[in-house]
Amino acid sequence: MCSSDLELGLESVQAYNHELALHSGRELARRWNTSMVAPPSMIGAMVTIPLPQRLGATSEDAIRVRDILLFEKNIEVHVYAWKGRLRVRVSAQIYNAFADVERLINAVDSI
Repeated sequence: MCSSDLELGLESVQAYNHELALHSGRELARRWNTSMVAPPSMIGAMVTIPLPQRLGATSEDAIRVRDILLFEKNIEVHVYAWKGRLRVRVSAQIYNAFADVERLINAVDSI
């Protein structure tokens, strides 16, 4: 536990992270016309969403998309291939805001 957890309150930090992950997952799914991989009842502080199919489906495609996001868009996010589709896993933390997710949406849409 870090000092900011104590200052903000562990429960409020966990609630913020959960709400941000859930809201992010719903918006990513809506924007990319897909769905969250797990049901809302299983969302903690991370959410996994399939990326648009046009981005590919292989591990090599995942590396390419991850590198574009990291090195060209300055966005660090886990991108991987699973069951014939690229997926992104967003981790919500107290230092993140929904604006960060909007940056991800716009970056992916520009690839």
